Amino acid sequence: MTTTITALRGTAILATALALPGCVAAQHAGHTPTLPGIPASIRAEHQEIHARLEAAMKTPGATGRAARELAAVLHPHFQREEQIALPPLGVLGPLARGEFSAGMRAVLPLTDSLRAELPRMLEEHVAIRAATARLGEAARKENQADAAELAEALALHAQGEEDVFYPAAVLVGDLIRAHP
Repeated sequence: MTTTITALRGTAILATALALPGCVAAQHAGHTPTLPGIPASIRAEHQEIHARLEAAMKTPGATGRAARELAAVLHPHFQREEQIALPPLGVLGPLARGEFSAGMRAVLPLTDSLRAELPRMLEEHVAIRAATARLGEAARKENQADAAELAEALALHAQGEEDVFYPAAVLVGDLIRAHP
């Protein structure tokens, strides 16, 4: 499974760099601004992590308990990421190709929120890393290979967010704001 997550991570980075902005309509104040969709590769990675965590939560013993504790901190964090941090990545490809449309400005409230909330989101990563480490430790002690691999994959996922996804999303906002 670690190979699957690693492949998804590579696909996520490539798709983010080449993605066309998938559009998702969002209702706001009586009008319908078009927001980019989360790149499919990143959405797939989140879905796989969620599915694997759901399975680990059903495991008896310390592994299941650790998985449930991880889910408690991870779920609200993933929700907020999917609201503000990941949709701006849907316009990264067009921006990298020098393409711009006025509709891209719809992501500015998201990137502004991400910039403001980034310190808290990174603090959440500390709690997620600690819960992930507890899951990995429990899973290794109980010979739960899938849960142990999930812990490794989730640690890499969080690092990728900090190293690439969050900074890229913030820069998307900066590029759009700087465009005349």
